[in-house]
Amino acid sequence: MNWRSQGFLAMTVIEISRYKGGWKAFEAPGVEPVFLTKDDAISYAQTRVRFRTGEIRVLDASDTVQRTIAFTETDRRL
Repeated sequence: MNWRSQGFLAMTVIEISRYKGGWKAFEAPGVEPVFLTKDDAISYAQTRVRFRTGEIRVLDASDTVQRTIAFTETDRRL
């Protein structure tokens, strides 16, 4: 029995935040590309979570969650 059949799902969380005149998409230490616009950072994050379950958290200047974009396997079914 594997972890998926037991009901456990790995959840990807990517945080989008301001960073030195741009926007950083933080996925994990060492995986934090910086973009000129917030929309570019969100687009990158949407591509990264495309085939996974997870969410994108857009943070404001005080690092509080301004917006959450959730993704699940049911969102991708035809």
